[in-house]
Amino acid sequence: MEMETRTFVVDGMEVRQLDGQAPVITGYAVVFDAWSEVMVDGRGRKFRERIAPATFDRVLQSGKDIYALWSHDRSKPLARTKNGTLRLRKDPKGIYFEIDAPSTSWGIDAVESIRRGDVAGASFAYAVNRDHGDTWARGGADGVAEHTLLDADLFEISPVTEPAYPTSSVYVRSVPDFESDSRAADESPEPVTGAQVRRLMLLLNLAEIEI
Repeated sequence: MEMETRTFVVDGMEVRQLDGQAPVITGYAVVFDAWSEVMVDGRGRKFRERIAPATFDRVLQSGKDIYALWSHDRSKPLARTKNGTLRLRKDPKGIYFEIDAPSTSWGIDAVESIRRGDVAGASFAYAVNRDHGDTWARGGADGVAEHTLLDADLFEISPVTEPAYPTSSVYVRSVPDFESDSRAADESPEPVTGAQVRRLMLLLNLAEIEI
């Protein structure tokens, strides 16, 4: 599986601290059924993306150890689910997190930056399940392809400074070609699974090798 990351501004990410206790960073790591801004793949093809509510059910129920890192830096851990310093909870809005911030230099930096509002973004790293883990569909009037995540592994979450779903290039498996003729233009768009896209790409690569 290929790991990808997504970043967005978190409404209400904050630091809570009771007298005599360590600060707790809270917010949403994932928001469900909200279309991203338009992004582009490595070939310049536009798409927008959303996350279905059941996308991370499998991994959350498995008890997999998930990390919270400072700006995706694995040398700067903030918390992890295995020892209870990172707590993840699914609700109708998305996946809510609580991070017991450590008293390390980067933990103190994270708390202060979030308190001041310098950092208001959350990012998560994931990998789509290759078997029916996502779908692609032709877009609406603007022609932008639509990508829906259905089943994926969640590896880590990070408070970050990047803006929400930037329009600059991001790493993603290539947006499929939605070639259309006059007949297809009149038809309703049908979802294309990620597995179908990968099989098509493999066939094309084999054809090039034979030539």
